Amino acid sequence: KQWYQRRVRDHPEELEDHMILYSSNPKTGSTSFKKWYTRIQGDTRPYEEITGVHNMGKYGNINEAWDLARSKAADPDYVTLNDMAKPFYKVGFMRNPLTRIISGFRDKILRRTQEGVKSGMLEYNPNLTGESSDAEKFAAFIEGVVKGTIKNFHFTPQWQKMKICDFPYDMIAQTETTTQQIKEVQANTNTAEFEFPGSRSEMGFDSVATVKLAHSFYDKVSPEIMKLVYQYYKWDFYFNGICQAK
Repeated sequence: KQWYQRRVRDHPEELEDHMILYSSNPKTGSTSFKKWYTRIQGDTRPYEEITGVHNMGKYGNINEAWDLARSKAADPDYVTLNDMAKPFYKVGFMRNPLTRIISGFRDKILRRTQEGVKSGMLEYNPNLTGESSDAEKFAAFIEGVVKGTIKNFHFTPQWQKMKICDFPYDMIAQTETTTQQIKEVQANTNTAEFEFPGSRSEMGFDSVATVKLAHSFYDKVSPEIMKLVYQYYKWDFYFNGICQAK
């Protein structure tokens, strides 16, 4: 998790009104959120010119948030998670796991492996080649993910990575409705003056999020593996308010 404290030169007493603790969850529009962080920090460039935002060290980290809490505590040895988190507006984003895993597949497999085939995928379809369709590759890929043989934190269930049951979030927003929910974040952090760039997946600019692509990919996945997909991402569906039709 990263934390950010907006610098207020003229009114330093207002610092705590602008403190955000953000849980960075890959493939959920985090690039847009981090660009917004950069804008708040004082970068006035057009959003399309702001790059390299995943190097978040310049914004601080969770250890610094703990240090801040201990510096203000009567007894630094007895600072609780709630003590540390209290001054911050705590936010994270989740996404429909069916489109999120496609995004991860296209980004980390198709674009970053030779011929778009990872060795673990051949265990489930030994006939895969570079000439195989993306949907055929995806079917082998998703089987490897849900059976635990293909691992990457981009494919990990979101609730598990974000520690949803252990951390006192103020908001867990959905990527699909980012523009709507970012307004609540801005209202609670006095940052409405800083325009949010919008989520690529929400606006449909990123093809990995389209319904058409999801249909063509999941058509190649067997019903047995789809049951495992729903089981593997059960709590992601639940926290997104999505229920499997009976």
